Amino acid sequence: MNRHVAESSQSGNVCGIIVPLEQVKAFFDRTEAETAVPLSAADPDLILDLGHEPSNVKIRFIETSRSWNDYEKLLKSLPNQEHNTTSSTERVLKSTKLTKAEKKRRTQMQNRLNMLKSATELVGAGGDYAFFSIDIESWEKNHDIITEIGLTRYLPEPSNEAIARDTEISSEHIIIKEHRFYKNGDYVADASGNFEFGNTRYVPLANLKADIASFMSTPSTKERQFVLVGHDVNVDIEYLRKLGCNLEANNFAMVFDTVEMWKAMAGSSNGISLGRLCAQLDIAAWNLHNAGNDARYTMGAFIEMARRFRMDPEMQEVQT
Repeated sequence: MNRHVAESSQSGNVCGIIVPLEQVKAFFDRTEAETAVPLSAADPDLILDLGHEPSNVKIRFIETSRSWNDYEKLLKSLPNQEHNTTSSTERVLKSTKLTKAEKKRRTQMQNRLNMLKSATELVGAGGDYAFFSIDIESWEKNHDIITEIGLTRYLPEPSNEAIARDTEISSEHIIIKEHRFYKNGDYVADASGNFEFGNTRYVPLANLKADIASFMSTPSTKERQFVLVGHDVNVDIEYLRKLGCNLEANNFAMVFDTVEMWKAMAGSSNGISLGRLCAQLDIAAWNLHNAGNDARYTMGAFIEMARRFRMDPEMQEVQT
């Protein structure tokens, strides 16, 4: 048989001695005829598939072996191939995994950039949309006990600037009446009594759903599409669902997560707390962990990121 080796300029011998498939088939045919034992030259473990190896792998002829002694001499003249074969397989698998991970990372980043772009477009559309942000606070020792709900409504008027006027934003802070005695303070700051944007209201659980629905009814005479904003928004949606408030019933045109928007702006895959996000965006944020305040700051961060994206040609260049 003609003996060859597959070699790479990077790793040397890739998989030991190889022979042409036609010669193997002929050998198997003769063996089957003499022994009546079926053999398959199509076994994938016997075949070197160069489609999975780097393009710089070359096949080099060594010699023609006519006997077992010829083969043994040739085998002894070559270095141990076990390590090279294993490392080659590992390289291929590692390369495949890295490629998949990179594709996933790029897809996630593109989705975040799309979210940022959509936020800019919707805020710029003025009176076509009503924006609502939510924040939920729970008792630190049992997160199934929800204590506070924060709501902010942003009704922008037609404008060329993504700058919110005070008259366009209103916020509410609700403490669930039945849970008013569950106070944080051991692990999370208790800011339930420090609402910065109005008066706190105590609402019974039975009235909560109607109260939220009332806040989300727009006073604007023009029909607007609803948009939901949150910081780790899916967590807050799930909290409200436990209370029997299904926000998805409002048929939001879009749902925005300020954490994901920040990842797009920062070119990072790391999350960020609301306090750090406000600091990065130069938003003064007092008494965090009050649900009413946090909902307001979340809306402010959403608007500011939309404004910065609109004013940054380089970031928009990445988007296209």
